[in-house]
Amino acid sequence: MSWKSRWQGSLVFLAIAAASGGAIAATKDAPEPPVVTKPIIGVITPQTSGWAEIGFVNVNKYPFDAKEGSVIKKPPLGPTSKTIFQSPDGAGTDLPSGQLIHLQYLPTFNSNVPKMGGKPHYHEFWEWGYTLKGDSIMPEPVSPFQANGMFYRKTQAGWLTRPPYSLHGGSWATGAMRNQLPYDLIIFEEGDGHVINVGEPGQPGVYRGRDGKGPPPGTVGDWRQVKQFARPWLLDSTRDVDWEDDKEIPGRFVKWLDDDIGNGFRSQLVKIPPGWTPPKEWTKTYFENANRLRYMVWGSMKVWTFKSPQDAGKAYTVGEDYFIYQPPRAIWGYGEGPVTDEGAIWLEVTYAKGLKHNGAGPIESVKRLSE
Repeated sequence: MSWKSRWQGSLVFLAIAAASGGAIAATKDAPEPPVVTKPIIGVITPQTSGWAEIGFVNVNKYPFDAKEGSVIKKPPLGPTSKTIFQSPDGAGTDLPSGQLIHLQYLPTFNSNVPKMGGKPHYHEFWEWGYTLKGDSIMPEPVSPFQANGMFYRKTQAGWLTRPPYSLHGGSWATGAMRNQLPYDLIIFEEGDGHVINVGEPGQPGVYRGRDGKGPPPGTVGDWRQVKQFARPWLLDSTRDVDWEDDKEIPGRFVKWLDDDIGNGFRSQLVKIPPGWTPPKEWTKTYFENANRLRYMVWGSMKVWTFKSPQDAGKAYTVGEDYFIYQPPRAIWGYGEGPVTDEGAIWLEVTYAKGLKHNGAGPIESVKRLSE
């Protein structure tokens, strides 16, 4: 962005802030959350009484995975991965059964294209991802025998939901393409991270687990035994959908990315304008069973934490590249005054129960604690 565009944008922002009665100070009186250096552990089985609390990760201040000094030991998805959230059934182990990872794929500094004829792979678990910036080339064949499947260029604001047994990766047999820019994304794996590569006709292929061992019990490590391969849901949210009024909370805007009702999974982009103040009836809400994951894409806003419905709450300021976790029975809400001075946009992912596509849908209606 040029200095002229930034200057013009600043004038517009200041005018909006002035018109909103001093909203420019909305987030200036709240500190940032304490810095954490270990993954937040999610909740699968909600507590039956008492209240949970919102959790925060400032990704920019979070360390790279398995780093001791300058040495990367066992990064799950390369040396620039940051595992910021884990499912509880694998937390503290080398192979958790679910994890949200922030990745930075660095630019290439040569003219080499990928090797031709690389074989695709698949997983036996769901995964989803959102592109924060840059681009990535993603081969998406529909058959293990397809040599030149769809090449999809996933760019900034690109959304992906990938069901189990969805083929991806590899390269064309007749040519190749490559990323043009550095690529930043977040990706959630609902399983242990294993990969099953397709082999040559008549060959079993290769199972690759993160622990370097063979397939765990129940894993179909041979692509020839798969009865049905799946296809992913790919969406360019800057091209394919537009902002619309949030039918639930007045004054907000949403983009629908995915709504898998039966599997209890939903994803949206949410936007609030400068000076936004929530309606009174939405100042304190919660879910009994649902998990909600938010990732700040742009801007800044206040987020309050509450120990109970009677608690006045504590406000924190979160900005771009903050991860915010709302477990079941954690209160999401607001205090007095505007929530944001400049506006904010975040990715919002909701599971009906647990942290997997599991047929537990539909997602329950949010419960209000305020009138």
